[in-house]
Amino acid sequence: MSLLSKMLLREMALPFLFSFCALSVLLLLGSLLPLLEPILRAGIKFTELGRFAILMLPTFWAFVLPMATLLCVLLGFLRLSRDGEMLALFACGAGLKKLIIPVIMVSVTACLVSFFLSASVIPKAKTASRNFMMELTERSLARGIPEKLFFSPMSKLTLYVDKSLDQGHRFKGVYIQDARKKRATYQILAMDGELFTQPGGLEVGLRLSNGTLNHISDDYRKTDTLDFKSYTLRLSLPGEDRKQKRGELGLDDLLKAASDPDTSARHKVHYLTEFHERLAVPIGALILGIMAAPLGILFGRTGFSGGIAIGLAAFLAYYLSVAFAASLADTGNILPVIALWAPNFIFAGITVGLIILLYRRGPLV
Repeated sequence: MSLLSKMLLREMALPFLFSFCALSVLLLLGSLLPLLEPILRAGIKFTELGRFAILMLPTFWAFVLPMATLLCVLLGFLRLSRDGEMLALFACGAGLKKLIIPVIMVSVTACLVSFFLSASVIPKAKTASRNFMMELTERSLARGIPEKLFFSPMSKLTLYVDKSLDQGHRFKGVYIQDARKKRATYQILAMDGELFTQPGGLEVGLRLSNGTLNHISDDYRKTDTLDFKSYTLRLSLPGEDRKQKRGELGLDDLLKAASDPDTSARHKVHYLTEFHERLAVPIGALILGIMAAPLGILFGRTGFSGGIAIGLAAFLAYYLSVAFAASLADTGNILPVIALWAPNFIFAGITVGLIILLYRRGPLV
């Protein structure tokens, strides 16, 4: 490795570490704050909170790693351009080809790491963090349900009790809306209720007495009413019912699910969209990393603030285009392979154009 490459790599190392750590912490705090109430209700320990934070961190790295790569290259080249060192390097015969070699090394490394994270680490981290949240929800339920408060311990389930007894484990006047099952919504009114837990505390249920159950179809055209003296409602899901979402599946599993004849056409599109997004985003890290080099040289005279603003604008433009392409592919109006790879081709063309401009006009443009 040449002395110039070592110097440029050292120039990019510190900005990468700072950007990667700062962005990871900011995204982690932004995700933990909305979960603060159920975490406190569950009586979570500090060590468990740390384990949960570690499980959540990899889920952000698909975005953090490409952005940190772009920023480290951009900041390194901005500093060299602002201090006149880039002009000196060009004057000494260090052409664009020599300058771009370490950038390609960093970008290719980021691409490979991003692909490994996207294909293997992030799906496992999402599964583990979701299971942890389910366990946390069940522990929160086991600690009792507050009175006179609409309480949603999990998605599509709302509980309300008029009076809570025995530290939130027995109730008077219970209202429940349960829309966890597809194509049906259940509304339950009961005079009395009682929480119960299975051994180990991971299966939570509710025994109701003297009430009415209304079963409403998803189109609101059919309603069945049932009066009961005793009814048991399971609030937690057993392990076999906890199906993995598409974001928790590996690449092979996504392809198998998409090629399964039992899978509906709409779900096949969803699986293929997720598959191509997992492949396209790591390539985006490579493209953005290389793009940052000409941006840092061409806009070096604007200062750090102007250069960083341009880099962040490029990053946001890329990922917003990927998000729009994924949404468009999910609707089935365009093939996922076309929608998800189009942003990469567009930004690759922009990168090539910036390199050609820099090659023709030099660092004084």
